[in-house]
Amino acid sequence: MKFRVSFLALIVSTPSIALEPLIAHIDIDPRYNQATNTWTWGLIADGVQKDPALCFFPGRDLPSGSSGNRTGERHNQPNSATWNFMGAGAGQPVWIYTENDNRYSWIGIASAPALFTQPLEMTLHSVAGPAGGFFSLYNSTIPNPSVRFRTIDGIDSQDMYRPSLSHGHINWAFSRKGMWRVNMTVRGFIGSGTGNPTAISPVVPLHFAIGDRAQWRATHFQASNVMNEAVAGELADADGDGLNNLMEYAMGGNPLVAAAISSERTGPLMPQQGIFQQGQERFLQMEYYRRVTSSTLDVSYTVEWSNSLDATDWQGGGQIVAVSPINSKWEKVSIRDTISISSTTRRFCRVKITAL
Repeated sequence: MKFRVSFLALIVSTPSIALEPLIAHIDIDPRYNQATNTWTWGLIADGVQKDPALCFFPGRDLPSGSSGNRTGERHNQPNSATWNFMGAGAGQPVWIYTENDNRYSWIGIASAPALFTQPLEMTLHSVAGPAGGFFSLYNSTIPNPSVRFRTIDGIDSQDMYRPSLSHGHINWAFSRKGMWRVNMTVRGFIGSGTGNPTAISPVVPLHFAIGDRAQWRATHFQASNVMNEAVAGELADADGDGLNNLMEYAMGGNPLVAAAISSERTGPLMPQQGIFQQGQERFLQMEYYRRVTSSTLDVSYTVEWSNSLDATDWQGGGQIVAVSPINSKWEKVSIRDTISISSTTRRFCRVKITAL
């Protein structure tokens, strides 16, 4: 009998200047030129000036700790209806860059320019983010929060924030992890009252990347396309090499460069397959690389086996032969089929990647 063996390596459920992660004490810094009646936006990260259009605020998909040990940005929405503006649902995860120092990417508002004697007026222009997600901006006043922006009911004139003239911080909350862009404008008022407003500023884009996969996206794509799902989305294939961005992330590729070798570790990008001889029996065996399993992992890896290509025939399993550390983020897995080649006329294997 002629035996045919087939392997399916993977399935999915020109480099640019990418965004820079800011892990620092960061102040959003709108500056006004009275002579030209124009505004410019900046960021001050630990005293260093940054362009907000070229940076992002990373967020960790880890539970938050105490004020002295803030390990992550993941919280749970309180059960009280007062907190429904967050849009996550009572008891559900919500990711917050807190007004108290989160020991990571801590975002505040710089002091208003000396020209102004009353608070500036910051307005929410638009928000882009994961489907079904909501953004809110609020102060944790007791007993109830003071909500400044919220998108659960859309965006309108009520989404306005007048920060103190002096430097301060506020809570930036998101009901889904992933890649976000929050767009704002600002204006001020010359003299007393609101009778002499300045021009409205250009829109400032603020990028938030929550979770490891979103941070990977932000560090590979530039501001002009990082929010474009057709380019930077999980199912897009930016470099046209047949691997979508989710697979590039899972296997350690560069989504903008087609290559057979991983850009993040040693070794080939794609799984390697072979046949293992044990006595008179032969078994399919696969080696593949995966990100080290941790509480922050944004994908899962499942090796599946089948006697056909029918969608209902795939089954998990196999015997892990070895797991070899590569570095702090990667390991190599060797896995062997438990059904011998001689027991069937065809045998297939694949690595299935699932976004978490």
